[in-house]
Order: sequence, then C-alpha cells, then structure tokens
Amino acid sequence: MSSILPALLGLTLMLPRVQALTCQSGILMIGRKTSELPLEWKTGEEFCMDGWDCQDSLMLIENGPEVFLALSKGCTQKEDHDARITQHRKGPGLSVISYTHVCRHKNLCNDLSSTLPVWTLPTSAGENKGGKLGHRGPC
Repeated sequence: MSSILPALLGLTLMLPRVQALTCQSGILMIGRKTSELPLEWKTGEEFCMDGWDCQDSLMLIENGPEVFLALSKGCTQKEDHDARITQHRKGPGLSVISYTHVCRHKNLCNDLSSTLPVWTLPTSAGENKGGKLGHRGPC
C-alpha cells in the first residue's frame, strides 16, 4: 500500500494542467447621448484562477436620445462561446441589446473595446440621430 501513494502522486503530476489566463478586467456603467456613440474604452487586467475563462458582457439600453451602457469584463467559470448579440427589445421607444463572449484561446482574448458590434451608424445624411441599436454585421 505504501508504494501506491507515490505512484498516484506521480500520475497526478503527469496529468496536463489547465493554464491560468490573464483577462481584461473592468466594470463600466454610464449614460450618454446617442449622438456620442460609438464609445470606446480601455480596461485593466486580472489573473484568473486555473480553469477559468475570460468574458465580455455589454448591455446597451436606448431610450430616445439617451443610451445607458453597462459593461463587465473579467474572469468567469462560464463555458466558452462565440460572441453573441441578442436584441431583447426593439423600439420605437425603448431598445435593449446585449453582447456576450466567453473565451480561453489566449490571454486577453476578451478584447471588446467599443460599442461598434452593437451600434449601427446612420445610413443616410438626413438622419440626425446618433445611430441605432442593432447588429452591425459578423462579430
């Protein structure tokens, strides 16, 4: 029995370890005029626990000429998934759209740095609104 314990310890040390990631990290909640969009930001970094992934979560709520942005970036235990854009409510009036992404393919892979993936710019010069919430194309 005394020889089993060293053998088990040796086997455990030979198993591949899941590498800990470094992720972009930050929280932002801000209100702006729609004419000020798209917005860009910079974030800090954090070291994740072994096996954790990086995540981006963004929610934009548009109400007439105003928009509220909630952003969260950092480490998560959620499973990997490609960028997802979900339109929860489409105007007139109130519009709500979210963006989520969970990754682990490299350090700092949660690299969302602006509202561009969810903010559609005006299509004609006659529009005086800053833009519209909506899918802007492939992520």
